[in-house]
Amino acid sequence: MKKNNNILELKKVRKSIDDIDNKIIKLIADRFKEIHKVTKLKDNHDQIIDHERITHILKSVQAKAKKNKIDQEVVTRIWQIFIQEAIKLEFSKIKKTK
Repeated sequence: MKKNNNILELKKVRKSIDDIDNKIIKLIADRFKEIHKVTKLKDNHDQIIDHERITHILKSVQAKAKKNKIDQEVVTRIWQIFIQEAIKLEFSKIKKTK
């Protein structure tokens, strides 16, 4: 009987994880919509990488991860991917410096 209850509970938990994943995907999409707006505000490739902004973002998410008892290294790696992909997107959309 317990095994059956575990299977039902597992299904519920997995459904909850799937729901959270859907929300995360929506938020990532929203983030990249904003990055598309950024590309319209920058004139050339020299404006794409802002090391000060990147440092600020990473420190901010690390602090939030710590506050929420999440592994800061994991969160940092995830945001580094976000940042790398944003940079790639910006380079593809912003005209090259003459």
